[in-house]
Amino acid sequence: MHLAGMSQENMQKFVAKKDGTNAPIKTIEKVVASRKANPEWTGQGAAGPGRQRKLSDADLKALVALVFRERGRAKVTIAYCRKMLPRLKKVHRTTLCRCLHAAGFQWLVRRRKTWVPPEHKEARKAFARSILRKHGSTLSRWAYTDGASFYLARGPSDHGQKRRAALGRYVWRRASGNEGLFDDNIGPSLYAKAQGLPVKIWGFLANGRLEYWVLPADPKRPGRKTTHMNGWRYLGLVESKFQEWRRACFGQDVPCALVQDHEKCLWQADNLAAMREAGCTVIQEFPKSSPDLNAIEGAWHLLRQRLEQTEPDEIEGRAEFLARLRRTVRWLNEHQAEALQEMCCNQKKRAADVLQLNGAKTKW
Repeated sequence: MHLAGMSQENMQKFVAKKDGTNAPIKTIEKVVASRKANPEWTGQGAAGPGRQRKLSDADLKALVALVFRERGRAKVTIAYCRKMLPRLKKVHRTTLCRCLHAAGFQWLVRRRKTWVPPEHKEARKAFARSILRKHGSTLSRWAYTDGASFYLARGPSDHGQKRRAALGRYVWRRASGNEGLFDDNIGPSLYAKAQGLPVKIWGFLANGRLEYWVLPADPKRPGRKTTHMNGWRYLGLVESKFQEWRRACFGQDVPCALVQDHEKCLWQADNLAAMREAGCTVIQEFPKSSPDLNAIEGAWHLLRQRLEQTEPDEIEGRAEFLARLRRTVRWLNEHQAEALQEMCCNQKKRAADVLQLNGAKTKW
């Protein structure tokens, strides 16, 4: 088993003592060490060599190729592999699992990333290639804008529900189900809200500095609902803030290229004209379905992390949250300036990842 590359944890499943219990890892380590210390040992036991391996190199290559080819089309389980490759039926399923693990596979949850439609992948690759051709001084004058939603802190019981929800849907339980109602086996209530009331903000990231504006609360339902971004509200924001933000980020009155997503209200003719007037030229070629190429998404991630760290234990009002948000953004600009600057200047890394993944969504 050792020569075949099996881990000692997996050996425990097959190696048993005389009383039928599994051998401890220390015993397995001792036996392997003693065999390795003998230079004449070839892996054969006293009774001669073990059984011949039923999975050939060609079968293993076909199995790995099948996983790559079919996993986006079907649920590729061991049973599915044996169905698609009938010659694998003579190989035990545990052996197939072990070979897949040795090839670098694990049975993991799918990544929670937005799927990119095929028609957008070509545009993403073309945009990535154009980034790789640009000079660093040009990319350093790019700015990024987008909106995000944050939520007011709730009471202690709600924090308990949030922590329980963070444990995930799955837990190791007794197969009989007789302990299903134990406290540590119960998930959050189906009616529990994991967050408080929303607060929507709009941001502007450039040259390692984050600026923001808070969308007003709904006057018809104050404290219960917030307004949405629309065309005329975005026009007012651009006219009142973008030139000021651009100067604050770059420290001088120089034009910048602006990256924004493709919400219809952002691309209205009046809004584009107002952005040009504010010294911001919108990058028309920015592809759809590309939040990973908009650096401000990383700034929102840092902001959420810091807000979670400073979240109060009691219920929080909108005014208290806005004061905490103001302090947090100021803290980010002072203590996370290098990280924000890296987000603004790593466009070529992002572009290289897009091309490597053939236009699919990247880790960014």
